Amino acid sequence: GGAGVAGKQIDIKVAAELKKVVFDSGKGRFNKAWMQGFFPSSARGLKFGVVQTAGGPCGVLASVQACLLRHLLYEQRVADVGSVTKEEFHTALAHALTDIFWQAGEERSATVAVVRGKRGVGMDDEAAMRSLEFRADGVTESLTLYQASSYEDTLGAVLASINEFSAPDGPGVPMALYSTVLSRGIERVRGDMEALEGCTAKLMGAHDYCSQEMVNLMLVGRAVPNVFDGVKDLDGLILTGIHKQAAVGLLSLFEHYGSIEVGARLKEPKKPIWVVCSESHFSVLFCTDEPGIARMSEAGGGVDLWYYDELAKQDAPIRLSVTWDRTAAPLAIQDFDKDMTPPLEHCIRTRWPAAQVNWNGTDPIL
Repeated sequence: GGAGVAGKQIDIKVAAELKKVVFDSGKGRFNKAWMQGFFPSSARGLKFGVVQTAGGPCGVLASVQACLLRHLLYEQRVADVGSVTKEEFHTALAHALTDIFWQAGEERSATVAVVRGKRGVGMDDEAAMRSLEFRADGVTESLTLYQASSYEDTLGAVLASINEFSAPDGPGVPMALYSTVLSRGIERVRGDMEALEGCTAKLMGAHDYCSQEMVNLMLVGRAVPNVFDGVKDLDGLILTGIHKQAAVGLLSLFEHYGSIEVGARLKEPKKPIWVVCSESHFSVLFCTDEPGIARMSEAGGGVDLWYYDELAKQDAPIRLSVTWDRTAAPLAIQDFDKDMTPPLEHCIRTRWPAAQVNWNGTDPIL
């Protein structure tokens, strides 16, 4: 178990590098919106749902939510995810985080980064912080790092810290991001992002939103900037995309607008659960009927998808009935300004062109 993994306080030099790769500066810090943990919705029928309290960290929350649902639906085979107990939620959360960290460590090792109270800053620390232009933030310099070399030890370390990861107003979300970065390795993350020569990339997006790199790091273990499959060579300029079929996938409104291409490795994940990127927000779409989705994707037909937006204060899961005719012509692109189609339908149609979507009495989200 995790008791076998001894933790050690983070070195200030590593803390400075960590901030640099996330914020591009040792002075950066997570804003207030990021200071939350992974805690469940209290709404009836949504007990599987991670709640987001403010705009910003949705990419991390939605990625963890998708992995958590994969565990509940397809590992624990829970009959009704809407009414899971808090214990079941925490168990699934621990497995979701472990899957993400272990994948980032290429299934060889992982680092679990936990804040257990503020670091007492001594003279040596102060000198190091000054020379590295590092500003203490109460999180980064206070991390205790647990190095694990097996999935079981990683899970043990996460379970031993599940209260820290799930405390509503604790730094669970930053801890999860930092754990994923450290599991991948700071240098590797930098290499993933800096596909373009000479540009310094950072994981934190504009306005403290999650970048695509951050979401890709959570979903496939590499902080690459693109969502197409494999690698593209544009006259010697190498662009790096997704290197393997994802366990849980991604659908994006940007693809509907024609500005990006989401490859099959994200669009057709191993399990029918997708992070949905729409209007710079990330939420989750999932299916509990795996055979049904396979049938529809191959021959057409219908299936129910469930939609959950962790920020929308939903009081019930939204059930969408999707029917798809393989031979249907793609719908004409409408004038973007006049288009009243719910963006979520556009996202669904990037996977099943011209699919019909029935909201079953819920007001469509515009």
